[in-house]
Amino acid sequence: MKYVVKGYDAVIYGMAALAAFLMAAMMVTICLDVLLRNLGYQSSAHFFTFTEYALLMIPCMGAPWLVREKGHIYVELLLMSLGERLRARMTVGIGLVCVALCLVLAWYGFDITWQNFAQNEKDVRSLDMPRWMVVMWIPVGFFLMAVEFARYLWRRENFLAPLQDIA
Repeated sequence: MKYVVKGYDAVIYGMAALAAFLMAAMMVTICLDVLLRNLGYQSSAHFFTFTEYALLMIPCMGAPWLVREKGHIYVELLLMSLGERLRARMTVGIGLVCVALCLVLAWYGFDITWQNFAQNEKDVRSLDMPRWMVVMWIPVGFFLMAVEFARYLWRRENFLAPLQDIA
């Protein structure tokens, strides 16, 4: 079991690192595109396609890590007005809703990905790519977010960042 957890952790951190790399590569690509255009050269059509794909992949790859690090945002106004016991119950309820929503979106994303794979759909842009390879990160990301929220619930750990006191 220890190796499964280590492997899972490696997947989460690896996807986050890949998302960070894609974000940096996207920035370089956009800067290069602007530079080439300003110098009067024709930029590559692949720049735009790469940026579109990266804009889908980055949040899907980085979100599970963000949940793990309690980096997601939430409105704490209601939670701060509740007592400790009710706040704990509300947090569990929110966690259950998060798991359920992530699983529903993962299932729907898997269904779309599978249909694209089975029908051999292509995403035709400056470069032809099987569409399932583009959208597969949606079910992967949402499934791993569901796992992260479920881990917090299983450990009875608060998945929200500490509440801030109003000064």
